[in-house]
Amino acid sequence: MSTSRRGFLKGVLGTGAAGAASAALPGCAPDINPAPVTDVTASAAGTVDLLVPRYPDLEPVGGAITVRVPGQPTPLLLAHTKNDGGSDDFSTVSSICTHVGCPLGFDGKDVVCPCHLSKFNPRDGSVLQRPATTPLRSFKTTYNPGTRVVSINVLGGDTSFPSVVNGQLTLPFSQFPDLRNNGSSVTGVPSGYGLRIFVFRLEDGTLSAVDSTCTHQQCEVEFNAAESDLVCPCHDSAFTRQGEMVRGHLEPNGSRLPNPPLKKFTVSETADAVIVSGVR
Repeated sequence: MSTSRRGFLKGVLGTGAAGAASAALPGCAPDINPAPVTDVTASAAGTVDLLVPRYPDLEPVGGAITVRVPGQPTPLLLAHTKNDGGSDDFSTVSSICTHVGCPLGFDGKDVVCPCHLSKFNPRDGSVLQRPATTPLRSFKTTYNPGTRVVSINVLGGDTSFPSVVNGQLTLPFSQFPDLRNNGSSVTGVPSGYGLRIFVFRLEDGTLSAVDSTCTHQQCEVEFNAAESDLVCPCHDSAFTRQGEMVRGHLEPNGSRLPNPPLKKFTVSETADAVIVSGVR
């Protein structure tokens, strides 16, 4: 592994996690040039604005940078491409592979994992080549060719899911009738928070709401209905629907180490809706 790639792993993941990622690199892995890391602060509205000429590694078509934003659990990979009309285009996805959590690079066309050669579409994060099976999270990205400013909305959400207002997410029963039923669940990314939330009606009728960010290396957990647990696809951590750890993350040597619980929210209900509070 090149010195630059080793430095990239340490810069993005930290020394311990970088060692685990380095151990996962096969000898035949391509030496994908790591996208240089930059730290940028988002506005109160959740927008990151970057003047493209200030970033020489991003300015040419095929260029990319890794953007770290305070409050965001994973860094972002911002890539410079061309749209179908031949104009400059920019797209942003999460920069951690959903297979085993390695940092991602960009080869000018696809987002590529140097560990096990997974590939992803830079525009929507969809998987183009396995072993990864879970897509990357994508972020709404716009470009103003006049000002040459690219803007990333880190707090955007699903258009069909309610938005967070003053730290509160309201899920009307008229829109989510299943939440009246014991054993049901609802998930989505609310605008104003920007991260996936799971809301459960447990078998005893109580409610639970947790953030989807795994507390090991910030991959996004998935709900496994067969296990009734939230499972991380990167290192096989598992959590209950109340966010408590069931099993810790898998280390390269086969051992497991414990993780903190998932972030939890306060949940209540009225006659008309489920209310999730403290969503900040």
